[in-house]
Amino acid sequence: MKLSVCIDMMFSYCDFYDRFGEVKKSGIDTIEFWKWSDKDIEKIINSEMKVSVFNIDSSDEKLSYDLSRGILNDGREEEFLRALSESIPVYKKLGAKAMIVLIGEHKEYSEENVLKCLNAAKPIVEENNVTLVIEPLNNIDRVGYSMPYATPLLETLKKINSPNIKMLYDMYHQNMMDDFDMEEIRENISLIGHFHVADAPGRHEPGTGKVDYVEILKGISKLPYNGYIGLEYIATKNDGETLDFLREVE
Repeated sequence: MKLSVCIDMMFSYCDFYDRFGEVKKSGIDTIEFWKWSDKDIEKIINSEMKVSVFNIDSSDEKLSYDLSRGILNDGREEEFLRALSESIPVYKKLGAKAMIVLIGEHKEYSEENVLKCLNAAKPIVEENNVTLVIEPLNNIDRVGYSMPYATPLLETLKKINSPNIKMLYDMYHQNMMDDFDMEEIRENISLIGHFHVADAPGRHEPGTGKVDYVEILKGISKLPYNGYIGLEYIATKNDGETLDFLREVE
């Protein structure tokens, strides 16, 4: 398995740029993070850590905030493409594998608007060899999130039909919605570009909640999937001491 660590959430007891070293000590060579607009990109490059994913973002503070809530569901195509054009050079500098895109809040899911935005981005991401991963979030933690379920999003992605636009399957969020389905993962693995791991409820490390991550990750390891498994949880102890579950998967 290829693993990455979300350094916005994990090793948070360290200064942000000191977290690279803590990730290395844990035996993992890849990081992921949320916004790029508030990061020193050169420091990330100089850390010699690989980067799996980060959020599509903008140097425009208002647009950056809106992207962190999601603008697809509002059909904000021009702003989405503007953020994409700003984010692609960062993606290429970091040698990243995908950019996370959120859908939106406080409005009924509009497949028409989501398709409008993503179909506009499709030729750009394909030409630039950039992958977008669209993420459902549970609507318990993110009240009003427009698409908390996997199946409708997968159906939307089938209509877009691009190898460069996939789903981020966050197993914490899908378990919080009682929506986790290993069979659905197997059937749609070609549409999944990244996974996130956190136990549910609580969003702590595996073993603190109800999700059997050892069996799930064993199952994913048998699938034709070459993307990353991202660790994105709030550890209840030193983060480096929460990785024993990975040894059980090997």
